Amino acid sequence: MIETSQLSGLEGNFQAQPRVFAHDAKVISIGAINTSAPNQGITVTSFGTGYSPNDIITTNDPGAAGTTPATIKVLTISGGGATGPIATYEITNPGSLWNDDGTEVISQALVAPTGGSGFTAVASNLDIPNTQQRGCCVYIGAGGNLEVVMEGGTTLVFNSLNAGTFLPILIKRIVSGNTTAANLIALY
Repeated sequence: MIETSQLSGLEGNFQAQPRVFAHDAKVISIGAINTSAPNQGITVTSFGTGYSPNDIITTNDPGAAGTTPATIKVLTISGGGATGPIATYEITNPGSLWNDDGTEVISQALVAPTGGSGFTAVASNLDIPNTQQRGCCVYIGAGGNLEVVMEGGTTLVFNSLNAGTFLPILIKRIVSGNTTAANLIALY
C-alpha cells in the first residue's frame, strides 16, 4: 500500500497545488478582529444576560484615533427563555485597531433591539483573516513603512516602501505601531 502525503504546504508535496499567482484579494483593516479564527477572534469572558436572538451588540470603541467598533449578532441564547445569556454569536463587523495583548476588553456600548447587558470579551486574534495555515502577500497602495508579523512569527518593519508595489512575503498580521503605509490589500 502506498501512502499519500498529508502535507498542506509546498515542502515536497506536488499534490498541494502550489500557486504562483494570487487567487483572491481582500482589503486589510489593521487591528480588525479575525472572524475566520475558530473562536471568531475573541475570547468571551461574560455572555451577559437579557439578550434575544437577532440582538445586535455594538462594542465599545477601541480608543485609538480612526478606530471603528465591532458589531456582534446574537444567534441563540441559553436557558430556554425568551431572553438570556448569549449561547452563540456571529461577528458581523470586525472593527479596527483593536489590541490583542489581553488588556483591551471588548464590552458593549449599545445593544438593539431588546437591551441585554453584561457581554464582555477580549480580542484574541487580530491576524489577517484566512492566514491560519498559510500567510498572505501584501499590496501597498500608499507608500510608507510596514510593520508585519511574518508567517513564522517574526515581527519586523519594512521601511520606505513605494506605492503600487507588493511584498512577495508571507505575513499573518500588520501591526499598527510603526505602519505608515496605507491602502493595503491581502493577496492569497
